[in-house]
Order: sequence, then structure tokens, then C-alpha cells
Amino acid sequence: MLAITTVEWLFGLLVLIVFTNRYVYGSLLRIADRRTEIDYNKDPEEWPTVAIVVPVFCEGESVLQTAASFAALDYPRDKLQIVFIDDVSTDDTYEHLQEACRRYPWMKLIQNPHNMGKRLGIKNAVLDIESDLIMSVDSDVIVDSNVVRELTRHMYATGADAVGGCVFVSNAGETWLTRMQAVKYWIGYQFLKNVENAYSHVMCLSGCLTLYKKEAMLAVDKDVESRTFLGDEVKYGEDRFLTRKIIERGYKTRLCFTARCFTKAPTHMGAYLNQQLRWRRSNMIDLITAMPHLAKFNIFVLIHYISMGTLLLFYPIFLLVKCMEMQFVMPMIWHALLVTIFAVCYEWNKKSLPEFAQTSGLWFIAMAAVFPVVYLTMTPLGLFTLGTTSWETRGGAKSDNAAISGSHEIDLSALGGSAQGASA
Repeated sequence: MLAITTVEWLFGLLVLIVFTNRYVYGSLLRIADRRTEIDYNKDPEEWPTVAIVVPVFCEGESVLQTAASFAALDYPRDKLQIVFIDDVSTDDTYEHLQEACRRYPWMKLIQNPHNMGKRLGIKNAVLDIESDLIMSVDSDVIVDSNVVRELTRHMYATGADAVGGCVFVSNAGETWLTRMQAVKYWIGYQFLKNVENAYSHVMCLSGCLTLYKKEAMLAVDKDVESRTFLGDEVKYGEDRFLTRKIIERGYKTRLCFTARCFTKAPTHMGAYLNQQLRWRRSNMIDLITAMPHLAKFNIFVLIHYISMGTLLLFYPIFLLVKCMEMQFVMPMIWHALLVTIFAVCYEWNKKSLPEFAQTSGLWFIAMAAVFPVVYLTMTPLGLFTLGTTSWETRGGAKSDNAAISGSHEIDLSALGGSAQGASA
């Protein structure tokens, strides 16, 4: 009984710290940041040159829509370069990329000599690019037409060295699972990074949409050249790894709320669980390998980072104890209450998204059941398979890509505005 009481007490303390940091302190910091309406909207004296690097593996026909969204970008054409990097796709992706380059001759296509993964593909391309800034965009993503301007403005206004955009779901109405994730993505970018952003220490900038100063990328070139854990090469969690290495080198990382992109979410539970397993492995390895460098983090971000990492490992223990006590219903009730509050927040603000990215906030209530089950199963599985190379984001994930790369059409005319309704 003493052990159970201790588990519950520690869990409650961790939840209090995380909740206070994420939803109270973080929201207050974002509200206090008035530069969003003033400095962030100023154009730089001269627009810098930007190269958009797009690693591609087995995405099929959807790359044509990605290319079309790049063609619609509102940025000086003589300052913009698009580089697709095909990682030896085993389907017809390369042929579709060739077609995209025929439609838009100013875009460039490179094919790797062999499958080398996202990290090394981008690294090698960066060494040959002359642009001032490098923008990473995932191959299944479509972007708002103003993203390059928004990210560039934000970078120059804040003095940041890497700036990420907000990622939302493009196939929101496809299945109950994509509807649930559509709400989850919105909540993630509205609430979960505010503390990190306030101190210019965003710990994970998504490869879906991030703008880097080339000097920051070159500074971590040797770090990303070889990445191993327990003797095995690690290819998952590359975005998080790259971001942390940039921070360790003393560079600033930020999130821009007015730059948006839209990605495809997994449509069935198998692909979703594979994704969640990769993300948990990524979080755990990041926490373990960051230990020697913790002194380089901002103290407030460090508290947030350690408490989140500890909760990730501790939460399944709490759930297991509740299962053994036959009290699993209570965590479900608490989750249902919390997700209902977030569902209302989403419903209140969803009109800021284009129609194809919207859904009913009620679908998020499914997280009350999915969230604890995923943590109870995927977190322990991820912990005991940290050294594996299966279910990777690249190379071994063809089945996952096929599961989320439907041929649904997106109205690109809806991709012009910034997220006006994205309040803290």
C-alpha cells in the first residue's frame, strides 16, 4: 500500500508540474509576448535566398500536390530554390517527381545513390546549396503560400537561428482516427511549446516545416553525420535530434504561429501505433543522450524538459498500478474531462483553419480511451526496443507511407492566410 501511495503521489506531482508549465505558465508567457502584432510583421530590408529541401521516399502521386503548393509560394522567385531528394523510392515516386520538375522547371531533383535516410539526405544537400537559409519540408506536406515570408520575418525579428511552423492535418475527415488527430495536432501547437518558445529553446522543430540559417546547419554537420545508440544506427526522431544539437551549440530556436503546413495523419490503428512507437523511442533516446548537455538548456525549459521526460516513463507505471487495483476507470474519467475541455477550445477556434483541415471537436473525446492505452503499451515497448531499426520513419516504413498517402485533393486556394484565430 505504501508503494502504491508513493506512485500516486509522485504521479500527481509530475502532472502538476507539467500542467502548470504547459497550460498555465506557457499560456501566460505567450499572452505577454506582444511582438506577434508588431515586430514579427516587419519585412527584412532585403529578402534572403531560401532553398527548400524536400526528402522523399515512396510518397507516390501526392508529391505533385506538394510541388503545386511550392509553385504557389508568395516569395521572390529569384530568391527561392526547390530541391527534391529521392531516397531511392521503390514505387513510382521518382517518375512523379520528374513530372513535377517538368511542370515547374525551376525545381530541382536529386536521387541518392542508395537509401540513406532523411538525416543524411538533407545533410549532403545542404553542403552543395548556396542559399542563406535552408527550409526543410516533408514530402507529404502542403504549405500555406505565405510560409517562407512568415518564417523569414519571424527569424529576423527574433534573432532566431531556426524557426518552425505549425503542423496541421490535411486528411482530417478521412477516418475517425484522422479526425481525432486533427484536434490533437491543433492542441499541440497552440499549447505544448509555449514555454520553450518564450525562451527561444523549442526542443523539437518538425521536419514538416522548419527554416534554418545555413550556418546553424553547418555547425552541427558532424553531429548528424553519424548517429548511433547502443551500437545501432538511429534514423527515427531525426527532427528532434537535429533541433537539440542546434540548441547545444548555442543557437536559438523558435516557433512561428502564423506559418502553417498540412500533413497526412495515419488513417488506421496499425500505422498510428507504429508512429507512436517511433515517437516514444525518439523521446526516450533524446532524454538519455541529452543528459551530459543539460547545463546548456535554459533553466525553465530544463524543468519542463525533465518533468515531461520523467512523466513519459512514469505514467505507464501509474496506469499499471491502477489496473492492478481494478481502478482503471478513474484515469479514463479524468482523461475524458480534460479532453472535453480541449475539444471545446478547438471547436471555438477551428474556423482559423481551412475547411479540409477542420473536423468536429467531439472526435477528440476518443483520446480519453486511446491515450492511456497507447501509453500503457507503446511506452514500455519503446523502452525495450530502443536499439531496433524496425518501424523507422525512413527506409523501413513503406507500409506506413502507403497507409497515410491517399490521393485526396486539397483546394490550394485555401492555403493563403495566416492562422488568425490561433490564440494561446
